[in-house]
Amino acid sequence: MLLRFILRKDRVWLLVWILSLTVFTAGFVPVFEDLLLADGEATVYAQMMENPAMIAMVGPVYGAGNYTTGAAYSNMMLVFCVMIAGAMNVFLVSRHTRQDEETGRLELIRSMPVGRLANLTSVWLTVLLANGLLTILCAAGLFALKGSGMTWEGCLLFGASLGIIGVLFAAVTTLFAQLNSDSRTVNMSSLLLMLAFYVLRGAGDLYSETLARISPLGLVLRTEIYVNNYWWPILVLLGISLGIALLALWIAEKRDLGQGVFSDRLGRSHGSAMLSSPLGLSIRLIRTPSIIWAITIFVLAGMYASVFGELESFIQNNEMLKLIFSSDPRYSVTEQFIGLLNAIMAMIATIPALSTIHRLAGEEKQGRAELILSRAVSKGELLSAYLLPAFILSILLQILTPIGFWSIGRLVASDLPSLETFLISSLIYLPAIWVMLGISALLVAIQPGKTGVAYLYLGFTFIIIYIGTMIQFPDWLKSLSPFGHISNYPIEEIKPLPLVLLTGISALLVLISNHLYRNRSIGDV
Repeated sequence: MLLRFILRKDRVWLLVWILSLTVFTAGFVPVFEDLLLADGEATVYAQMMENPAMIAMVGPVYGAGNYTTGAAYSNMMLVFCVMIAGAMNVFLVSRHTRQDEETGRLELIRSMPVGRLANLTSVWLTVLLANGLLTILCAAGLFALKGSGMTWEGCLLFGASLGIIGVLFAAVTTLFAQLNSDSRTVNMSSLLLMLAFYVLRGAGDLYSETLARISPLGLVLRTEIYVNNYWWPILVLLGISLGIALLALWIAEKRDLGQGVFSDRLGRSHGSAMLSSPLGLSIRLIRTPSIIWAITIFVLAGMYASVFGELESFIQNNEMLKLIFSSDPRYSVTEQFIGLLNAIMAMIATIPALSTIHRLAGEEKQGRAELILSRAVSKGELLSAYLLPAFILSILLQILTPIGFWSIGRLVASDLPSLETFLISSLIYLPAIWVMLGISALLVAIQPGKTGVAYLYLGFTFIIIYIGTMIQFPDWLKSLSPFGHISNYPIEEIKPLPLVLLTGISALLVLISNHLYRNRSIGDV
């Protein structure tokens, strides 16, 4: 009965996630087949993927001697696809475990003749059904659009890789839901662990095979899909997932409803003066996740910068890559990579800024925004209390990124560009980030329950900017994203007009959002 209830409640949410991920997974196969590997370009692309920076981002290259569409596609896409599948399961489990406890829904269910583990078991049946469907649909989609070297076994293994990482992070989230007493901590802990696994995988793929295999994301890449099709990493990850899930079930049976294993830290008996204003309260709420994101951004920038010293020699030893990456002798190879790296980091830095604004939608959903507005606080003041920190956070992260590039890169590269070059290349992405923030503010003002659309748009942006740079998407497609209007500095001269227009658009979106939010009833969506 509980399983049917969860499926009824999440039927649209789950189908959108699964179908979107299936389309994302299979949809780029024809692009790789027709554009990337046409006319003998497979060898060139394989050599490009052997670049240390690319290995750090997507994993080691396998099958380079006969680089088929399947090998290239798995090499480029697998790590990102499994991370999206992991995120889907984090949100799925959190909303039906810890979030249901916070809102009191689980207490209502448990007041009926229901076992202590009935809800958690129902959630896990949902997880298995969802990931099983994801596995089958992705495998079928890949096989239907298959390119050279893409066998049915490889397609099934690709789908199984998504499913097993989804199950693993469902288990991890289930465990965090028993340890912590609020859903925000559960979500943040699970996603940060995923990010930590990604960083660990990148470092391991560059320096240590053992280190890479410790990370589940590194282990799943050892399946070598469409080349050797190893299934043993799937079995190892399945065993780990089962162990974590059983531990979470054991803890769930022992602990009290509404409590976590880690008790909440007692706060001060009196709040500080800072908490007397909406702005002070919002800053206090985002303080910890902002610090964590700042550390994460710096670590990611440092990880990418650690390969700067190897780029120049690698390109110089390869005539074909020298023609591709050193077409302009005025710029070093590192300078030619700065624009792409800053674009990637800017999109990653957009995530915490968006989540800051989306907190207001969460406060409204939980009824806390209404309590704040019952005092002498205007709706415009409340909206500004989340918008202002989001804009400030975006600036701070865009400053921290080039500092990470430069401070770590100068330790491994002798001819590194100046800090000023890194700063300029990073800061020019601020208007694009601000447009994304304006879109999020508009969603909060008109449809606070649909703020996830902003993340979908950011995902679309990542595809057309990052992958589009590698396989040369048409310019009109890149222009659909604000990030597509930013100059690739220092290779390209900075164009002031797009920056001014993007800033103006973001300001207009904020003004419209403020007007709509002030004239909308709280809870009326």
